[in-house]
Amino acid sequence: MTAAETTPATDPALLLQVDGLSHRYPTSTAPLPALNGVDLAVGQDSVTAIVGESGCGKTTLGRMITGLLKPSDGRILYQGQDIWNLGRADWNQYRRAVQIVQQDPYASLNPGLSIRETLRPGLLHHKIVPRREVQGEILRLLELVGLDADEAFLRRFPHQLSGGQRQRLAVARAVSLRPQLVVADEPTSMLDVSIRVAVLDLLLSLRAEQGLAYVFISHDFGVVRYIARGGRIIVMFFGEVVEDGPAEEVIKHPRHPYSYLLLESIPIPDPRTARRRRQEIATDAVDDLAEQPPAEEGCIFANRCPFVEDACRQARPPMAEVSPGHRAACLFPERVPQLSEAIPEIAGV
Repeated sequence: MTAAETTPATDPALLLQVDGLSHRYPTSTAPLPALNGVDLAVGQDSVTAIVGESGCGKTTLGRMITGLLKPSDGRILYQGQDIWNLGRADWNQYRRAVQIVQQDPYASLNPGLSIRETLRPGLLHHKIVPRREVQGEILRLLELVGLDADEAFLRRFPHQLSGGQRQRLAVARAVSLRPQLVVADEPTSMLDVSIRVAVLDLLLSLRAEQGLAYVFISHDFGVVRYIARGGRIIVMFFGEVVEDGPAEEVIKHPRHPYSYLLLESIPIPDPRTARRRRQEIATDAVDDLAEQPPAEEGCIFANRCPFVEDACRQARPPMAEVSPGHRAACLFPERVPQLSEAIPEIAGV
């Protein structure tokens, strides 16, 4: 069942819907698949976290949601309209309403632009405020994200800022256009732990104050648990969604082996708890499977799964409901063991 079937596009609480999204990057030989039949729905003022290892298609999905990349197949519906069928005026409105905060604050800012010139063009182009009020709006944005709101700071360039300050500036640039949805692509992965918490708190406060919705991309379940409280988690493996459900339900009761192994790999400071955790499944077998490529037939996770059966290699298991609002693409979800301890909200804290 697709997202379109579970949540109608006319639902006023639904902001964005991804329906059967697939993408293949062209190469000199065969096309390289990046996404395969991805569905998701994002409600107004909600957080949807996308979790998976590097290369699973998270960033590709985020770039498509923001209109930076056109999919090979499938649809992206914003308030019920296919974004790739929008007219010019509606397209410009969509690009204003959906913004992105990218992973690397050292690469996402133009080194040749001062802070003033980083924030000013968007405000002018979209006529967020009258021209005479642009300076005051820039200072308001800096204060909003916890940066110095003074004339001297506006003259600084990105190389004169710390990593945390750069990421706060990137957040200010994203919210300057007063969007409804922000795609945050690993926004804290390159920051120290203490700064990481501050940036996450900033995102949460902006959501509370402005009613923002987030698509939060990460490989870190600790960070995801902190930001997605009350929201949903989507777990991806090699371009496919393998689990989807309420954040706490997925973290406390994973029902896909891949989700479980991701959670199980989070370091635990107590050595006795760590040993007990490693005894819950055949660790040696899991280690042997860790570098296996995805299966070409049947379940995509079959070559790495410690619970695999012959039936898993016959056909792709569909996304099936394992508890209210919680789905997993697994034939034997009951075999996935429970985690023996709580997952910390921020890894390393």
